Amino acid sequence: MNPVGNPSLSIVIPSYNRADFLDQSLSVHVPLARSHNIQILISDNASTDNTQDVIAKWQKEYGLIHCLKNETTVGPEANFEKALKAADTQYVWLLGDTSKIPENGIVSILKLIESTDSYSAIVVNLIDKNTTASKNYSCPDTLLTELAGIMSCMSCLIYNKELIASADFSRYIGSYFMQTGVILEHAAHDDVLIRWEQEISITSLESPTLQKKGWANTPKIFEVGIEKWVNFIFSLPSNYALKSKLAACRSFGAVSGAFSVRGMVSLRLRGLLSYSVYRQFKYALRLSINYPLLIVALISLAPRPLLKAIVDVYLRWARNRPPESKYQ
Repeated sequence: MNPVGNPSLSIVIPSYNRADFLDQSLSVHVPLARSHNIQILISDNASTDNTQDVIAKWQKEYGLIHCLKNETTVGPEANFEKALKAADTQYVWLLGDTSKIPENGIVSILKLIESTDSYSAIVVNLIDKNTTASKNYSCPDTLLTELAGIMSCMSCLIYNKELIASADFSRYIGSYFMQTGVILEHAAHDDVLIRWEQEISITSLESPTLQKKGWANTPKIFEVGIEKWVNFIFSLPSNYALKSKLAACRSFGAVSGAFSVRGMVSLRLRGLLSYSVYRQFKYALRLSINYPLLIVALISLAPRPLLKAIVDVYLRWARNRPPESKYQ
């Protein structure tokens, strides 16, 4: 006999052709979910690999795993929307199939849900990147300024079912950040309370056999992380102050580290940054970094062998540098 699902919280996992990641994810999260009868809903975007076999295997292990399967492949955002709307619990945790909830994550969120406050959404940390102390947000501009970058990660977002029911998902289809947009849209127009939990931190699933295939490891990193992100931020309601939007434009790069000077060097060495790429995205880049744009241009023009040699020399120096005296 299947257990009765916890009415307070469920986990939804959209997935497409990543059976290996899904299998690893369920091996990590089923034990955490079982302790509190948390339902896990998997939205399979018409995968052509062995995703269904993996789901069937884990359904035998845990009776609260449910599967939605699209007949044909739809966009990832449409799959997110379908998964969120299918859940019937008070709160829904949208979890990427390459992400890992910490061991204390579910029990901490359940304790929070049982508190007297009712939150429109709960935001958790990403690899401890944001050091802002846990607190409630009722001011949309403060929320946008302080948390926008973290909120770009789908796995950091937990939605109240009332927010899901009222959200205009179609407004952000094609933005790459629909999961973030529906919360920020809601915050701009309604008297809402968003909870930030700094100590609960999402990490990546790690395994020698798993190789990530997301856009962040392809040339699309500039299209999505720079241009799409900036366009998304400026598409948010005019209730948000310009100053807050400008701060949010820089927040994605600050969280990911991809567009710091060191990140740009790495992108150049990996062949993802060239002068033509710099020219294509330079206007959005101006809004996304907090150092002179000329530095990006120079990195994009640097011969990769020379740049690699410089980096190797620097790394050797850093490894051999004597430790600083505590009295200095």
